[in-house]
Amino acid sequence: MAKANYGELYNILGWGDPYFTVNAAGNLCVSPHGRETMPGQEIDVKSVIDKVLASTTANGGKPQFPMILRFHDVLEDRIKSLHNAFYDAIESTGYNRNIKPATDQKWYQGVFPIKVNQNKAVVQDMVDIGKKHGYKYGLEAGSKPELLIAMSCLTRTDPEAYLICNGYKDADYIDLALAARTMGLNVVIVLEMEEELDIVIEQYEKLKEKLPTAPEPVLGVRAKLLTRIPGHFGSTAGKHGKFGMLAEQIYEVAKMLRGPEDEPDKSKLHWLQLLHFHIGSMIPTTEIVFNAAKEAAGIYCTLVNDYDATSLKTLDCGGGLGVDYDGTRSGDSDQSVAYGIEQYASSIVQAVRLQCEYHNVRCPILCTESGRAMASHQTMIILEALSAIPEPQDEETSELLLNKIQDLHANLPRTDGFIGGYGAPTEGIYSHASDLRKHGIEMYKLGKKLGKRVVGDNAPIYNYHMNLSVFSLVPDFWGIGQLFPMMPVTRLNEAPTLKGTLVDITCDSDGKIEKFIGGAETLPLHDLKKDGHYYVAVLVAGAYQEALAGKHNLISGPTLVRVTSEGHQGGYTLDPVQLGPTADEVIASMRYDVQEDITNIIQKAATGKNVWEVVEPLMTKALTTMPYLNEYKTPPTISES
Repeated sequence: MAKANYGELYNILGWGDPYFTVNAAGNLCVSPHGRETMPGQEIDVKSVIDKVLASTTANGGKPQFPMILRFHDVLEDRIKSLHNAFYDAIESTGYNRNIKPATDQKWYQGVFPIKVNQNKAVVQDMVDIGKKHGYKYGLEAGSKPELLIAMSCLTRTDPEAYLICNGYKDADYIDLALAARTMGLNVVIVLEMEEELDIVIEQYEKLKEKLPTAPEPVLGVRAKLLTRIPGHFGSTAGKHGKFGMLAEQIYEVAKMLRGPEDEPDKSKLHWLQLLHFHIGSMIPTTEIVFNAAKEAAGIYCTLVNDYDATSLKTLDCGGGLGVDYDGTRSGDSDQSVAYGIEQYASSIVQAVRLQCEYHNVRCPILCTESGRAMASHQTMIILEALSAIPEPQDEETSELLLNKIQDLHANLPRTDGFIGGYGAPTEGIYSHASDLRKHGIEMYKLGKKLGKRVVGDNAPIYNYHMNLSVFSLVPDFWGIGQLFPMMPVTRLNEAPTLKGTLVDITCDSDGKIEKFIGGAETLPLHDLKKDGHYYVAVLVAGAYQEALAGKHNLISGPTLVRVTSEGHQGGYTLDPVQLGPTADEVIASMRYDVQEDITNIIQKAATGKNVWEVVEPLMTKALTTMPYLNEYKTPPTISES
């Protein structure tokens, strides 16, 4: 008889394919090589946690919760899948047909945007994997610190890979990018607005005074497309978008670079080698992917045919390759996308090929800045439950709440005579709309309370207090309502009998997770037992969360663990465990001098009271450990005590 597997309660077959499964012991497992994972190669997450807890850090420290587990092989599989998808699409469609790319160059080259996850191990793994497989996998930098990271990483691995410089730029940024060119790096300065061209020209002339042999700049231009995506991620795209130039502005830049027709020797048009666009993260459908690539390819062909931009060779399609966070394969929300990597690549390749063949232009080298889809799956956040307490029921019964809703519905603000009653017609309409809005909000709040009460009548909701800061570990949940798949790490062969919400340890009422994938307001969880710890995993969480992490209550980052498969019998190795920032490091980040402003003052006051011997070891321990709760004894579920 097959053993029970409750992974389906969390839709692991949807968002988890092909990287996450549940084994016969009821533990969450990672398939490190995706679809190429052989039987027995799965990594048991519970065993990884146990091994981490039994280890010590390089300086003898003890690992603490929460922790981030990074699975290196999952990252490698994502990067391989992306490149193989484009290679296959290019081969199957006859992209450029009999034209061979330049020596040691490919028709597709990927780029990772550092902003998605600036962690040293992640960025270095990205470029190392690219070098290992000969992908010429580059980096995108949107600020001077990111540019310095990119310069360092690509110098060490593959200087010929693209280093794409996006975002608004000052003279210092341009200087640094031009200096990177002198080091032999393949730097492309992407112009966000026409004025940046003047800065590039001016700073390049200054550089030539110091270094007459300095290589010429390589430029790109960012197109502001009319193609848009719906929802949160498309709110700044389109003609009113924050970045880039409309087609006519791009053509003006080409004319400025070309210069006077009677002075062809002064033309700088050969600097222009890349066209870039980005319509937003999480593009929901391949129809929008196709339309955006088609529109951009049209601008590319016009630059070549009508403005003699014959040095143009690369179309950078930006980011947008989405992640199916809820496993529904849907194009109707910000939590999912209705396609996979293969369909995404095929849509871009087909759109560009058709446009270029129609306009008789050689197809460009394709580039994408797929960050979210590359970095997300490798990372899971492990949270430890501290307690589980039933949430008190509201005094208002389901019947009373329903009656209130019905009364509100029966007393909707009427339009009868509102023009005369409210004064001028415009004022009357506005006032009536405002009344309707207030009425609707009140009905919504009551409806939400009713739904919660009905659920609570059936089974109480438990608040699982977790060793967690929502603001530090999943800031996108708090900031933009991003949902992540979550599930227990163990006991998945045992039916979860409780409905839970996750409550963090910060002093803020927003520090609570009560929305989950699938539209659920609770998560199926198990009771807490006296004889073991209970862990909940937040999955597909490797994009943006660390970069956006806050320091609410001066609670900062988690323990970091890098896991690499040994390729057989579920074996794996752990890199040295890195603890998160200690309290003194977090305090110092707020511009305190820890020694002068904290230690010395406390020591003086404690010495004056003759209690320094008591205070000193406690203060030292607090300063030198992570701010999260430590050595917390997990009690049983309250209802079972």
